[in-house]
Amino acid sequence: MRSTYLQNLSTLCCLGLSVLCCVSSLATFASAQEVTDRSQRSPWRASFNQVSPQALKANESNATRDPMNADPRGNYSANAAAAPTRSPMQADTVPQLTPSAQNPQPFSNRLSGSSNPAPTSAAGSSSSLETKVTRTQNQLPNEAGQVWREYDISPYTENVKSVEKPQQAILDWVLRETGTEMWFNEPLGILHATKDRLIVYHTPEIQQEVKAITDRFVRTRGQEQNFNIDLLTVENPNWRSNAYPLLQTIDVQTPGVEAWMMSKENAAILIGQLRQRADFRQHSGGEVKSHDGQSFVLEKTKPVAFVRSLRWLPGQFPSFEPLMTTINEGYTLNISSLSLLDNRAIEVAVKCDVDQVETLTPIKIPVAGAGNTVQTADINVPELISWRLHERFRWPSDQVLLLSCGVVADPKPETNGGTGVFGLRSRRKQTNRSDALLLIEYRGPATGANLPRTAGRSSLAPLK
Repeated sequence: MRSTYLQNLSTLCCLGLSVLCCVSSLATFASAQEVTDRSQRSPWRASFNQVSPQALKANESNATRDPMNADPRGNYSANAAAAPTRSPMQADTVPQLTPSAQNPQPFSNRLSGSSNPAPTSAAGSSSSLETKVTRTQNQLPNEAGQVWREYDISPYTENVKSVEKPQQAILDWVLRETGTEMWFNEPLGILHATKDRLIVYHTPEIQQEVKAITDRFVRTRGQEQNFNIDLLTVENPNWRSNAYPLLQTIDVQTPGVEAWMMSKENAAILIGQLRQRADFRQHSGGEVKSHDGQSFVLEKTKPVAFVRSLRWLPGQFPSFEPLMTTINEGYTLNISSLSLLDNRAIEVAVKCDVDQVETLTPIKIPVAGAGNTVQTADINVPELISWRLHERFRWPSDQVLLLSCGVVADPKPETNGGTGVFGLRSRRKQTNRSDALLLIEYRGPATGANLPRTAGRSSLAPLK
């Protein structure tokens, strides 16, 4: 009986010790879990009451405290064998991880947020809107067989001293020959010019076209070319009746524009016929010199100022002020020429802009006057007459190019009209119409040039 009692007592003691061990283990685990939770700077719970100064001070003190897990390798997954390393070159291209333990949410955001933070923080949402940038490849893509070429253009640029960036003319002529869109579409292409080099990355076929243009620049060494330019107008287009037997038609791309070639002898006959007409006028003319490939501008404009609107000035007298604007009325003629390798033909890019103010329509605006009276002020609404010409032509150097833009606004600036409000002209008239003619004669290289003059008549066809 006594032995049975001892056995039961021993069993109860063992059970009691087991229970104490379990309780101790749970207490230890809870204590460790509590420490771990406190180390994480969890966001504040939402509060609609006034935040006490003690809470603000405690939060600032907690924000400056270093986290327990200061090792950045702990930010990566436990499945990774080792944390990835970044070289100095990758510092700006590899995004940095921003876990909440190391980069807590700002205090101002915690006050307005909930106890459970949103899946994406403010930093994460802003970075998702940024453009993803990849590292530069070791070599340029050449799936279309592109090749890199550098052309020495110093023989040309060193002899053109009157232009700040003479290499720009080479770029312009390359784009005229190849087109602009192909350099911004597939396949990848690069076109760049410095004072001494033209750098091109494209297919061999495009490289041949670029070299053909570059050879024409380098050959002339930037020497000056002589031209005779005449801008003429005839009010009645019936001058064609007697002149057509002297002309040879050329195809053009601009609607309404006609182009002809004729010999220099026939050009002299045509000018003589036009000068006998009462409606003939010559706006500009004479000999022009320009470096081969460069552009020169003939311009004759006059500003036309008028009141386009009123600005209100509350509490002042007068209660408004006029807003002025200016339109340059007249013409601007831009010509860029480039001779061919054999010097037997010339290629010219012509750009002409003509703007005329046909009517300034006055509009009366009621304004407050002295003594609570109502007065009126005038503004003007312009009616513009404009035309544009942008073409490229190639013709033999012993021929003359004649262009007609049709019956358009007269290119001469007109500012006739009475004086209106604010001392400005308030004209209301009909702008004259006339047939605008442009005569371009190439006279070869300048005196003393080392290039041969044109020998004999050329059989080259005009550029279409």
